Amino acid sequence: MKYSILLFFICLFTQAQNDSINLLNEVKLYGNFSPNINAGYHIQILNDSTINNTQQSLGNLLQNKANLYFKQNGNGMVSSISLRGSGASHTGVYWNGIAINSSLNGQTDFNTLHANGFSQIEIRKGAGSVLFGSGAIGGAINLRDKIYFTNKKELRVNAGLGSYHTKNAFIQTKLNTTKFYSKISFSTIKSENNYPFLNTRLSNENAAYKNYHLKGTFAYKLNTKNQIQFFSTYSNNDRDLSRTVTAPSNSKYKNEEKRFLLQWKNFGSKYNASLKLAYLEETYQFFLDKNANDFSYGKSQNYITKYDFSYFIKNKLSLHTGVEDKFIKGKGKNLTKAQRNVVETYLLVHQQPIKKLHYNLSVRKGFSATYNIPFIYALDAKYKIAKKIALKANYTTNYKLPTFNDLYWNYSGNEDLLAEQSKTVEFGIDYKEKNTAINITSYHTNSSNLIQWRPVTNTFWKPINIQNVISYGLEFGFRTSKKIRKHQFVLHTQYSYTISEDQDLKKQLIYVPFHKANATFNYTYKGWLFYFNQQYNGNVFTTTSNTQTVADFWLSNIQIAKKIAKNKVTIGLTVNNLFNIAYQTVAYRPMPNRNFNLNINIKI
Repeated sequence: MKYSILLFFICLFTQAQNDSINLLNEVKLYGNFSPNINAGYHIQILNDSTINNTQQSLGNLLQNKANLYFKQNGNGMVSSISLRGSGASHTGVYWNGIAINSSLNGQTDFNTLHANGFSQIEIRKGAGSVLFGSGAIGGAINLRDKIYFTNKKELRVNAGLGSYHTKNAFIQTKLNTTKFYSKISFSTIKSENNYPFLNTRLSNENAAYKNYHLKGTFAYKLNTKNQIQFFSTYSNNDRDLSRTVTAPSNSKYKNEEKRFLLQWKNFGSKYNASLKLAYLEETYQFFLDKNANDFSYGKSQNYITKYDFSYFIKNKLSLHTGVEDKFIKGKGKNLTKAQRNVVETYLLVHQQPIKKLHYNLSVRKGFSATYNIPFIYALDAKYKIAKKIALKANYTTNYKLPTFNDLYWNYSGNEDLLAEQSKTVEFGIDYKEKNTAINITSYHTNSSNLIQWRPVTNTFWKPINIQNVISYGLEFGFRTSKKIRKHQFVLHTQYSYTISEDQDLKKQLIYVPFHKANATFNYTYKGWLFYFNQQYNGNVFTTTSNTQTVADFWLSNIQIAKKIAKNKVTIGLTVNNLFNIAYQTVAYRPMPNRNFNLNINIKI
C-alpha cells in the first residue's frame, strides 16, 4: 500500500483547514449516493421498515421492491443481477461506500447477502464509474448503516418457519447515547429446500443450504467536528448445489466473507472529510462430489484506503474529491498469480446557478502497473420546468477492469486484456406532488472491449476483448398513497423495457428480458397489514443464436400481518407463488411452487 502515505498527508492537510464562517445551512455529508451530486439520475431508497419487516435475501428484497432482474440457479443457489441489460459484474455493490464485488470473478451472489440489519439500501440505476469506480456500468447498490447519536435502546427479534423445512432467525440490538452508537445483529436461515418440480416426478434434490451473518456497527463522537466509526460483517454460506431437470448433482459450494471498515469523519464549517481504512476477505471451496475430500478453492484479500473531501464554496457551489488506494491479493487452485495495486482519484463540481437548475461535472483517473486505466468523465443535470415537474439528463463514460480470473486463471488467463469501456446518455422526467410520484427514464449505452471467454480449441478457452454491445431501454415508475380515516393505501408500480444487443451477432444477449414489471399494493388498518406483490418476467434467450428461451411468467406473493401488544409484536403469514405456477429464471432449474412462511417480529 505504497500510496497510503500520500493519502495520510492529504488527510492532515485538509484537517488543518480552519474556517471561522458558520456552518452553511445546506452543508451535509451524504456520500456518493446523495441526490445532490446525482441530480441527473434516479435514486431509489429502501428504508429500515421495508428491509427488516421480514427476513429474506438481498436478491429477493430487490426483486420484490425495486423491479431488478435476477437469474437464480434454483432457490437459494447462486443469484446474479442484470441491470439495464448489463452483465452480472457490471453492477457495483457497495457496503457503506466500499466496493464488495468479488475480486475473483467481479460478481456478487445476492443469495449470500442478508438484507436484514442494514438501515438503508440505496439504488442508483445508470452508469456511475466516475463516482464509484470500476464496474458500475449498469448501476450501483449501496448497503448502508446510518448512525444516530441519540439516547435509545432497542431489541428486535424476527423468527420464522416455512415450507421445505425452512427456519430463519434474526436478532438485533441497539444501545445508543449522545456520544456512543452500537448496533449488533445476527441472522441465519437453514432449509432442506426439497420442493417438488411441478409437472415432473422429480424434486429439488441435493439443495439444502444454511447461511449465517453477523454484523457489528460502532461509533464514538469525539466532539462536534469528529467521529470514529467501525463497521464489520462476517458471513458463512454452506450450500449443496441442486440438480437440474436433466441431471442429478452431488456437488457443494462453501464460501466465507469477512469485512472490516474503520472510518474517521471530520466536519468543518465549510467542508466535510472522511478517511476509510478497510479490509475485505473472501474464500470459497467447491466440491464436485461433496462426499470426497478433493475440492477447488480460491481466496482474495483487499486492503483499501479511501479519502473523500467536500468543500462548500457557498450554498450553491461545492467541490467533491477523493482518492482511493486498493491493494488486492488472490490465490487459488486455478490461479497462477494474482496481485495488483490500483490508485484512483476523482473530482466533482456541483452547482445550482439558478433556483431551477442543479448540475454536476465530474472526472476520474486511475493508475495501475498492470494496465492502462482510461480517463473518464460525466455531466448530469436536473431542471425544474414547473413546480411539480423536473427534467433529468446525464452523459457518462465508464470502464470495468478485468478480474483476477480473467487475468491469471491457470494457462488461460490473459494479462494483455484491456479495460472494458462504455458511453451512456440518459434522459428522464419526474413528477412529484404530495402523495404521488411518477418517473420516466430512457437511456442508451454503447459498450466496447467487453471481455468474453472464447474457445481456442475444443477444450481450451481464453478471455479476449471482443464483444461490442448496445443497450437501450425505457423505465417507468409510479407511486401513490391515500389515507381515508384509519385506512392507508399505497400502490407502487415499476416497468422496464430493455434491449441489449451483441453488435457482431445482432442478437439480444442471453438472460436479459425485454420486459420486466412489478406492482405492490399495501393496505393497513388498525394494526392489520395486507401486502400483495405481482411480478412479470418476460421470456429470456438462453443461447447466443436466440433460438432457445426460458418462458415468461407472472408471479404473485401476498403477506398478511397483525400488530399486537401495543404494536411491539407483529405476526405475519407470507405466501409465495400464490397461484402455484411452474417457472424458471435459469434453464432447467425450476423455482419453488406455492410455499408459506409464518413469521413473528418483536421490537422493544
